[in-house]
Amino acid sequence: MKNITKLLMAFLCLGVLFTACNKDNIDYDALIRQQQEAIKKEKARQDSLYKDQAPLLLEYAKQNFKDDAGQANYVVDDSTKIIYQVLNPGDKTSYTYKAQLGNGGYVITSPSVTINFKGQLLNGTVFDQSKEGTPSNYSNLSPAINKYGGAWYYAFIPKVISQDGRELKFNGLTSSGLVKGSKIRFVAPSYLGFDEKEFKDGSEKITVPKNTPVAYTIEITTISTGSN
Repeated sequence: MKNITKLLMAFLCLGVLFTACNKDNIDYDALIRQQQEAIKKEKARQDSLYKDQAPLLLEYAKQNFKDDAGQANYVVDDSTKIIYQVLNPGDKTSYTYKAQLGNGGYVITSPSVTINFKGQLLNGTVFDQSKEGTPSNYSNLSPAINKYGGAWYYAFIPKVISQDGRELKFNGLTSSGLVKGSKIRFVAPSYLGFDEKEFKDGSEKITVPKNTPVAYTIEITTISTGSN
């Protein structure tokens, strides 16, 4: 799959549509109501999780996201609730994110990247990281997003892409997205991470329990157009 398309609400809508497509007679009004109810339920679940996790996320950022003078230095993204600090914006001329028209609207074309990264629990325990001196390579970023969750999607993509004579809004954390030389660290609510699944596939053989917020540091060493 060439495009980064797995946004949270899309999962719900696709599940409903798949069920409907297996029926001979489709009640579209009922389908819309079912979608709306599923979205409402999911939003309530996320809001409840965020209410519990927000103090933990903010405290982590205060303790770990600091400038050279030792002062807290971070941004709370209003849309995603991800808290982040840009350590290096990188070379904005090295890569331009593009989008293409797909089912339901524009989707961002997934890049190919090599990255240094580290994933941690909020107590500082490292559960996954690239090998020192050997960046992780993704010929297509989509599998990494599928593995680590929506927070990676929002960390990588730009806020807006100017294309086809219009401004396409994607709600990424930064204006240009992550490019060559970019380094960012962020902490995210659990539903933008592993959500309701345990994660056991990290390099450090540490289990991340379900509904656990996690933090990442990501540095881009190369970025280019992705492959299928």
